[in-house]
Amino acid sequence: MTDPFAVSVTVAELADAGIEEFRRGAPQAAHDLFERAARAAEPHPELVGQYLQVLVNLAATAAHLGDYPAAITALRQILDAPDADPALRPAILINFSQSLLETGAYEEAEAALTECHALATAALPHPRPGAGPAAVHTAATAPPTGPGDRGTPAGDSLAAAAGSPEWSDPAATYGVPGTDPAAPAPDDPPSDAAELLMACLVALSTVAIQREDWPRAERLTAEALEVVTRIRPDLVGRPLMNVAALALATGRYEPAEDFAEAALAACEAGREPAGAASVRLMLAQLYIATGRAEQAEPLLRAALAHTEPAGLTVETAVGWEQLGLLAASRGELDEAEALYGRAQSLLRRAGATPTEAALAVRRAEIAHLAGRPAEAEELLTHAADTFAALGLGLRRAQTHLAHAALLEHGGDPGQLARALDLAVPAALAIDAVRYGLAAGRQRDRWRRNVAEPALQLVFRLAARAGQALLVAHLIEVQCATTPILREDAVPRPDGPGPLGPYLDEPPPHAHAFAVAPPPRLLLTPDGDGDGDGEVALADRIALAEQRYGLPVRDTRTVPSW
Repeated sequence: MTDPFAVSVTVAELADAGIEEFRRGAPQAAHDLFERAARAAEPHPELVGQYLQVLVNLAATAAHLGDYPAAITALRQILDAPDADPALRPAILINFSQSLLETGAYEEAEAALTECHALATAALPHPRPGAGPAAVHTAATAPPTGPGDRGTPAGDSLAAAAGSPEWSDPAATYGVPGTDPAAPAPDDPPSDAAELLMACLVALSTVAIQREDWPRAERLTAEALEVVTRIRPDLVGRPLMNVAALALATGRYEPAEDFAEAALAACEAGREPAGAASVRLMLAQLYIATGRAEQAEPLLRAALAHTEPAGLTVETAVGWEQLGLLAASRGELDEAEALYGRAQSLLRRAGATPTEAALAVRRAEIAHLAGRPAEAEELLTHAADTFAALGLGLRRAQTHLAHAALLEHGGDPGQLARALDLAVPAALAIDAVRYGLAAGRQRDRWRRNVAEPALQLVFRLAARAGQALLVAHLIEVQCATTPILREDAVPRPDGPGPLGPYLDEPPPHAHAFAVAPPPRLLLTPDGDGDGDGEVALADRIALAEQRYGLPVRDTRTVPSW
């Protein structure tokens, strides 16, 4: 019979060696050592505490290496273990949510963060009798995480494994997310519960961006940025990265570039190489989207110089995918296909389902250009079905637009009807997204940078197919939609002035003033009031709302005469 004490010593030695390997920059070697330690400790019930500690480290290295299914399995086992320390459950839930998010399990990730928020809120210090409200001290239990950030293995305790930072100086204070700031109490150290609340806020903003819930993402990213700026300015690169990602996703390229450059400077100043690499990948994507490919490639090379040696799987795959896109734009299809293939192998191993689905659209473009239409069709169908299963209606609509564009490019007149069936509902859904954005200038940027290219494709396809009535109805519908503030409609004031900031970005909580979708356009009178009048594009609007789960038009109707 094996001596449990001897096993415990062996497990500790293996764990210490794994920590040393990780610090030395060898995450795979660290993971292997943690795996051996876990196997040694698992058969001994009396070593359950040590076993759970090793599992936390094993999950951290698995996530660092991009093996999110393995990280999820380990963290789920810890959460389900009856002997786990309940005080550490909130921190484990945050790490759990990060891996779930990478795999596209958005509902479960948000549920984990919601539970974490409730536990941390319940653990906040209560005010003394007769005293005013207790100050809430917040900071990240782990540095606010974003693309490219992974947990660090722990030493002697699960608390360290959960990522609790060292606090050398008292932090500023801030209120519970969604409330007013609390009164500063600089003589008190930040409480663990309040630190977790801040970490939850940053993580929830990431979930909202990934789920394309733009109004909620706008609010959460603004709150997270304010909290981190006041309390931990050394970590401001992470929330800035989320602000930049939101601006990029909603077609606001100028502020996206500004925020991304600020995030890069903050990550470099804070010695966060993984964060800096992630920002460089984002900036490269922005440069490619705005026609500045020559500026994108050096950023991609610099990012990969960190992510490849560090074993950051998903970030490396994204870098290769972007390099493949540049190669395709130069007509180097074989090079693009090779880069896409390398990226896919990494993403599939990581279980990064949403990122792999996006890559499938790129691979379909190459297959189409290489004369393999059946393969392109299969890849696009897979991507669209994946986005539908993940609840990402907007991404599915964008995939259908890409599919329609490839059908148009194929030059087969017999495919025009199918291209229109894909493109019209998708373009209507994409155009309708702007009604949920916060300010007129935001809606204008979405319209110009995201919706107008989609609508141009629809008009072109309808004209080529000879569908004059469809063209007429599209014109009528576009003319009847809510007007938006064009960039040059109102002259800018000289100097910043009191209104200057409001011309660029919405004031706090401006999401409350989002414009409602426009009414449906009635083409023929509804004589008896039974709703039997003809509505422009009624079938296409219904199909868009059914396919993508997005509100395209209000239920009200207005006459076109």
